Amino acid sequence: MGISVFAQSSGEEPVSRNCGAMDNLEYRKNANPKLNERMEAIEKHYAARVLQGIKSVDGDIITIPVVVHIIYSNNNENISDAQIQSQIDVLNEDFRRTNPDQDNVWSQADDSQIEFCLASVDPNGNTTDGITRTASNRTSWGTNDAIKSASNGGVNAWDTSQYLNMWIGNIGGGILGYAQFPGGNASTDGLVMSPQYFGSSAKGSGFYLSAPFDLGRTTTHEVGHFLNLRHIWGDGGCGVDDLVSDTPLAGDSNGGCSVGSTSCGSVDMVQNYMDYTDDDCMNLFTEGQVERMRAVLEAGGSRRSLALSTKCQGGTTNPPSVGCTSTISNFPYAESFETGLGAWSNEEDTDDIDWTRDASGTPSSNTGPSSGSNGDYYMYVEASGNGSGYPNKNAILNSPCFDLSGVSSATFGFEYHMNGSAIGVLSVQARTDNEGAWSTLFSISGTQGTDWNAESINLSSYVGESSVQLRFNTTTGSSWQGDVAIDGVVLSSENDPGPPTGTCTDIEVNFTFDNYPEETSFAITNTSGNIVASGGTYGSQADGSSLTITECLDAGCYNFTITDAYGDGICCGYGNGAYSISANGIVLISGGQFGSSETTEFCVGEGVRSIPVIRTVNEADRYVPMVLAPNPTNSGIVNITGVSLDTAYHIYNVYGQKVLDGTMVSNSVDVSTLSVGVYMIKIANGKEIKTLPFVVEK
Repeated sequence: MGISVFAQSSGEEPVSRNCGAMDNLEYRKNANPKLNERMEAIEKHYAARVLQGIKSVDGDIITIPVVVHIIYSNNNENISDAQIQSQIDVLNEDFRRTNPDQDNVWSQADDSQIEFCLASVDPNGNTTDGITRTASNRTSWGTNDAIKSASNGGVNAWDTSQYLNMWIGNIGGGILGYAQFPGGNASTDGLVMSPQYFGSSAKGSGFYLSAPFDLGRTTTHEVGHFLNLRHIWGDGGCGVDDLVSDTPLAGDSNGGCSVGSTSCGSVDMVQNYMDYTDDDCMNLFTEGQVERMRAVLEAGGSRRSLALSTKCQGGTTNPPSVGCTSTISNFPYAESFETGLGAWSNEEDTDDIDWTRDASGTPSSNTGPSSGSNGDYYMYVEASGNGSGYPNKNAILNSPCFDLSGVSSATFGFEYHMNGSAIGVLSVQARTDNEGAWSTLFSISGTQGTDWNAESINLSSYVGESSVQLRFNTTTGSSWQGDVAIDGVVLSSENDPGPPTGTCTDIEVNFTFDNYPEETSFAITNTSGNIVASGGTYGSQADGSSLTITECLDAGCYNFTITDAYGDGICCGYGNGAYSISANGIVLISGGQFGSSETTEFCVGEGVRSIPVIRTVNEADRYVPMVLAPNPTNSGIVNITGVSLDTAYHIYNVYGQKVLDGTMVSNSVDVSTLSVGVYMIKIANGKEIKTLPFVVEK
């Protein structure tokens, strides 16, 4: 077979591999001071897995959906679909250790059980080939992520929690590619490759590729970085490690194919994908590297949502389903499974096991709830039973169809219980008209403590649809001890007021984001507590950018709640963010400096005015948010407003282990016994269960 290999036209073809991942990491650290903290948390998660002896499950294959963004300035750079597919093929061979050039030189070489596919569903639910193409006048992009922004002439990322984004454009400066490590900004997450190093000349002819980096190993290398692998030499001398126990120390990178070279008193692993050797020299990841990559993809990992993504055709976590057989059109609708499954049903054909109704505890050593959250009965799934058990099995509970054509808002609420040492994943998914792909609205994994937890999902995007079906889709854990249970299902709505009368008032919700727009979200609720508008998080927005959202609200008073997932508001520690709501040119409310969330009341209609919120915990008919401050704390005290006294609380560390509990005797909680780190405090305030993160500093 004839192979055409093209050299880099700019004359900058490197004589040795040059990866820009570390340059990009330093750039991101300088731009985002909190990145170090996030990366430290990821390392703590990995260290905990090692200490607990957690190993990846044999046969537990994770498939990652990929979108490839081609940004080209000439025809050569607009590489073919076949060249793109050749790269996906190389990734699958290298990560599954089916590569033809594998050898037995290093016994610790391992199959990662990670696979890749070009996405078949785009962010809007439409069919796609997983490739976008954009012409550009720019001839080089550098390593500052400009290629990832449409405002800079590049292409914005698809949802980085659901897709591995790969941008293909000439980087320049002799850089073959670079990747973003876990923990960085969601809007720039992914990897960038120069086109002449993306694909394999061994799998086709006429490809735009440049030897000796023409076999697709540069992308294998960069995906390794994306999944938290460092260079094999740790980017330092013999005193610096790559944080993997079964790779030998190395004094520096290796080029060419210097098999047998030594440094630091041992033979260098020049065949490792994370060295700088030529493509035809590389052929392995080690078992330790596999465990490190799997840690960010499995339960509790920073890239868990990507592992659960259903954007690939034939994904095992998004199987087809039979249509619903009944329709609910009267609301509120509630089901607590006290007399059976009601209008809900177990999936018949496409899952592995069924959900079970129970009222007196589950079989696996009392990890399940002792009773329901709303009555005695609940539905549960667990991995135990049948002698060998049911590890890593899929169970689906289907709802009836809901007719939302005559409502103006809709909210789906439920309570869930997830407890044990080997908890899987619980997702809520939706689709319309008994057909098409399921969209994931909510997903959570790992143990969530011994209490029932409440969740509320805004269904505003489905309002107006006459046939909306929901389902609980769960995958059991890797061993027998662990349960997932659900109860107290409610779908509430407001009746459609009919055709617009022209009496609603246009408001503008204005945001100037800080350096972390991916942490910001908001909701507007009416006096009945129903959500009438919401948005976020905003990972696709650039750091420091502005956004205006227009809504039309009926005359009345509303609560605006803004939430920051990290707990430090949007001003002023990491950027000068701010928000405001205005109507008819009048600013009704504004702010930006808060902790985890802030709620302010405003009114629209006749006599537009701003009303300060009165946070009284005894108002039974009004939602009162829980707010924690200071966050971070270095005083040994956190203050929590919006909570009744005598309310129980539980504090967990980042591994889900309970470290402290007590009862609110004042608005202050003593956390002086806790070590420096990240924690979650869980509080049940009446029917609301809230989990608030906080940081303890020295």
